[in-house]
Amino acid sequence: MKLTKGKIILAIIVVYFAIFAVININKEKNYNEDILKKVVYVTNGKLDKKNEGKLVLVSGKVEYDKLVTFDELEDFGTIKISRTVEDYVKIVDESNETHYDWNERKVALEGETDPLKTILSEQKVSKVNIGEYELDNKGLDLIKADRYYSAQELVYGLPTTGISYERDPWEENLEEGDIRLTYKYYDLKKHPYMSVLAVQKGNSFIPYKVDKKTEVYQVFDHKVDTKSKLSKELKINVKKTTKGKFLFILMILCVGVFLIIDNNKSKKEAK
Repeated sequence: MKLTKGKIILAIIVVYFAIFAVININKEKNYNEDILKKVVYVTNGKLDKKNEGKLVLVSGKVEYDKLVTFDELEDFGTIKISRTVEDYVKIVDESNETHYDWNERKVALEGETDPLKTILSEQKVSKVNIGEYELDNKGLDLIKADRYYSAQELVYGLPTTGISYERDPWEENLEEGDIRLTYKYYDLKKHPYMSVLAVQKGNSFIPYKVDKKTEVYQVFDHKVDTKSKLSKELKINVKKTTKGKFLFILMILCVGVFLIIDNNKSKKEAK
């Protein structure tokens, strides 16, 4: 195989990012070891003032002031729910060509009275406690509302697809003005317990600062109340990080190979 300038540059870039990825992964593993040494385990959400300012792992049953929902949903409530409203609209691109696509509705349509055409994308969340601890805004943001709501056959006259509500999901000929609704929520029945890894501040939490750039604040939708369980969760995070970094390196490699091949092809055609 003939070495070219392009291949050498590509190899250097790939090696650089690979070394960078390994360094960061090892750093994350060291952070996790530090966390396992310092963390204080708090079961049943029992608040102890002695833990003020310490890294704690609080686990307990999810408690709330009220359940939230949207008016159009029947007999349903949860601690966190989001509604995504999308309109099928005409889009004119920079080259003045027209195509159609789904566009999320975040601003109300003017002059409309039909309820289906006045609702917007929105998220609602309850006040959530784990025992005697209350989740702050950051903690509430970290709650995973990833279960699709499809319990009703119709919402505003739109039938369910099992994931969303829209006019006719199996019809290829969508029309301008069609609307799609998607609801996602936290499943209390499936996840009645929650755990938080952060620093105790009063009866709430703040992020744990590992260093100047790295903070730890995690919310788990299940019981994580022992060292072995926490260790397992932290290892899962490292695996996700590892996978993400090496997929990025693979993408760089593929793009580089494509550019080299394309460049060689162009040179041959030029001859």
